[in-house]
Amino acid sequence: MNIVTYEIIRSSLYAVAREMKIAMMRTAGSPLMHASGDSSAAIFDADMQLVAQGNDIPTMLGSAVISTRVSVEAIGRDNLRPGDVIVSNDAYVGGGNHQPDVQFTRPVFVGGEIVAFVMTRGHWTDIGGQSPGSYAIATWDVFAEGIRIPPVLLYRNDEPVRDVLEILTRNSRNSHELRLDIQAQYAGTYVGDRRIAELVAKYGADALREVMSQSLDHSEKLIRAEIAKIPDGVYEAEEFLDPIEAPGWKHERPLLKVNVTVKGDHITFDFTGTGAQVRGGINCPFSVTCNSTWFTVKALTDLSIPINQGCYRPVTIIAPQGSVLNCEYPASVVSGNTETSPRVIDLLLKALAPAVPDRILGQSNCAACAGIFSGRDTNQKRVAETGEKFVTMHDVHAGGMGARPDKDGVSGIRVYVGNAGSQSIEMIERTSPLLVEEWSLVSDTGGAGRQRGGLTSRRVYRVEYDEATFTVSGERGYTAPEGHFGGLAGSPFVCKVRRADGQEVAVPAKGGQTVVYRNDQVVVQPAGSGGFGEPRQRERARVLADVADGYISREAAVRIYQLDLGPIQPEKYEVAVEAT
Repeated sequence: MNIVTYEIIRSSLYAVAREMKIAMMRTAGSPLMHASGDSSAAIFDADMQLVAQGNDIPTMLGSAVISTRVSVEAIGRDNLRPGDVIVSNDAYVGGGNHQPDVQFTRPVFVGGEIVAFVMTRGHWTDIGGQSPGSYAIATWDVFAEGIRIPPVLLYRNDEPVRDVLEILTRNSRNSHELRLDIQAQYAGTYVGDRRIAELVAKYGADALREVMSQSLDHSEKLIRAEIAKIPDGVYEAEEFLDPIEAPGWKHERPLLKVNVTVKGDHITFDFTGTGAQVRGGINCPFSVTCNSTWFTVKALTDLSIPINQGCYRPVTIIAPQGSVLNCEYPASVVSGNTETSPRVIDLLLKALAPAVPDRILGQSNCAACAGIFSGRDTNQKRVAETGEKFVTMHDVHAGGMGARPDKDGVSGIRVYVGNAGSQSIEMIERTSPLLVEEWSLVSDTGGAGRQRGGLTSRRVYRVEYDEATFTVSGERGYTAPEGHFGGLAGSPFVCKVRRADGQEVAVPAKGGQTVVYRNDQVVVQPAGSGGFGEPRQRERARVLADVADGYISREAAVRIYQLDLGPIQPEKYEVAVEAT
């Protein structure tokens, strides 16, 4: 095969994955999927190896390496027919990441032969369980986290299996919205099926098979060459997770520990010594730990290498069974995917900082920081339109990304394996009884350094439900994100409820539900991020520009950067602010 044909087919597969995601977003019902983009799509070869993915949610895509194979094997490859779609979400049967993320897997048939598999995965706003939004952290076991779906057929011959569909939608508090999201995920698989069939019609099944195989080998070759550039050695790090702070619970802070061994073009991550799994949803299935590790290797090497399963071949991962990073059934896992997972990435960056100081960044906010309101809808017009008496609003919050060796950190962003956006103010206020009174960057929340850490954002909601539950899942409420090479730590997580009568109640990063009432204010502020390098190495003009822009306070400029400010003229320093 000539290189031109190879590249056309290879690039087409990535384009198909992106189109699948677009099809989902344009047809979904929940703002979490159609506005925040909390969904992913990928393509696998006939042997169920990941060959192409969109620029979607890394935590969904990495774990799909395991879950796609398990889903197909559970049904039986020989039992699959054209138009079949498998649904699954079980973290213990199928390599899922957490139960709100539900995977659809579809075989692509051409001439009676399976030539590929396509996958869509979406975060369902509610799948039942103890808490609205299915995001209760203070849970004894996985049963409280919503319905567990083993791999079963949801579509046969492109028609829904009605019994399965009814079971799923009747276990959701948002059944109308969920039906639309299910149809959207199905549409994504349908688009993938059609586009791959078109590629085969044009180039042939043998050409598709050859391109998929070569693409995996090519990515493996490139990633091995990058790993070989890392100095051989053993690198170590350890940190403690935030505890669950529910009433009456022990405040257990599991230890995260890793030994990283680099030898030639192979790298081994050994998490032996990590603490045992605990009560509550901060545990990780092994698939989540694998995903965080694979992500770190990719991020530390060449970002231009096409992402597929070949990138993971030179990586060995060891995590003791029964630990918080390889938990055993029936441990709760909902926050392991969104909070513990990015903490693992920060741990690995900390360990490898001496080896690749020019590739790491200060520690980041490390949380989806999901904030969920749910209660009876007070907008009767909306109730009449949707038929839903209750409305659940699931928002993700943007914190700080750590400073880089040559640039400041990024402010107000999700980091690492999360790639979903915060909902717009207009969307929140149109679809739920909430008023967003503030959405701003918070001064002094990025750690000081030669390069400053990214600032976190703050959202303040005014409650217009008569009564609702509020649940939040954050991280770094106990230990702020650290800086590297002399950079200072950023700010910790902060959340509170200001009652209408003036009382103020602190809400822990990981706790139970809080009941809120009309005219209460809820403040959500994720952690900031760490700086990079000594603060006194930062150029005076850049410090003054930060003060002028409100990124740091005058007091911090004097106390931390030790500058005699004098009068500040903002227009003089605008050019000093470095683009990210």
